Amino acid sequence: MITLKDVKINFGNFKKPTLDIPFLQIGNNVKLAVTGISGSGKTTLINILCGLENIDSGSILWDNTALHSLNQMQKDRFRGENVGLIMQDFHLYNGLGVLQNVLLPSKLRYCKIPEIIAKRALYLLERLNIHQYLQNIDTLSRGEKQRVAIARALVNAPKIIMADEPTASLDKENGKEAVNLLISLAAEFKAALICTTHDRALIDKMSYCLELEKGKKVEASFL
Repeated sequence: MITLKDVKINFGNFKKPTLDIPFLQIGNNVKLAVTGISGSGKTTLINILCGLENIDSGSILWDNTALHSLNQMQKDRFRGENVGLIMQDFHLYNGLGVLQNVLLPSKLRYCKIPEIIAKRALYLLERLNIHQYLQNIDTLSRGEKQRVAIARALVNAPKIIMADEPTASLDKENGKEAVNLLISLAAEFKAALICTTHDRALIDKMSYCLELEKGKKVEASFL
């Protein structure tokens, strides 16, 4: 369970907070779509939930862990242990192969990658229909890069998958495939799934929808 209370964050010299959430709870195994126009605070919400951004006031609790009170190194470690993060631009490393990209976060975490993680990486790539493990990431299509990013996000079997506009840079067919894979793998790994999105097809497949406007909740509904 993630619980936000009286959370505010402000960038620059704006009078109103970029994000202002009096209360929000996100339960275990939930499938949550976060919607709203550009600039409504969707990406900022993802960033504070996983500790990439600091809040100015309030609290963020992951069960009994007070995320807001951890230092940046502790937040990075916590994120690596609990969150599978998929960013809009994938953040894959050019010049490295497919498998190297999937395992890179694990290499930064472990002196030697555990066998279970290495096997999971290969399983995920097969599951996602990526078979050329040594192929340079530069040569892949955007749809293939998205699938590699999904594999990397899941390789440590996270409790929550967070995806920022996962279909925004994909065509309709690749977007549909990415949505189905995300939902299927989240269920398989018993992970919660939180997606920021404008994509109606993605929203319709989620179980809960949170709409933001100017950093505030304006609507929350079950689908």
